[in-house]
Amino acid sequence: MDVDVSATVVVFKLDAALTPEHPAYRLARPDETHCYRSATLTVRSDSAIHVRLSMALPATDASKERDYGHIDTLHLAADHGPEVWELTGDWGEALVRQPGIDMRLEAPTHG
Repeated sequence: MDVDVSATVVVFKLDAALTPEHPAYRLARPDETHCYRSATLTVRSDSAIHVRLSMALPATDASKERDYGHIDTLHLAADHGPEVWELTGDWGEALVRQPGIDMRLEAPTHG
């Protein structure tokens, strides 16, 4: 839903699709295809994070919120050096050395 970038931190506000194995999973609502929870995904590094944001305008989702698309990949990018990980998506791309990753689910909303 949003991407916030600083020198050593990238924060993604997103809708996470939870699988039945996740402790916070619940059955999808009638208007959903998956169990979704609002979440914050924070990626940190002791080194500078190299980010290239897409120049594309965000889409507007069904709930009228900005939508920058998915985090399509998160993988080791050995061609960029040891312990460098790459994140990509319609929002852009980031190269992160030895990332620390934290994901926090927001409290569920009812209704």
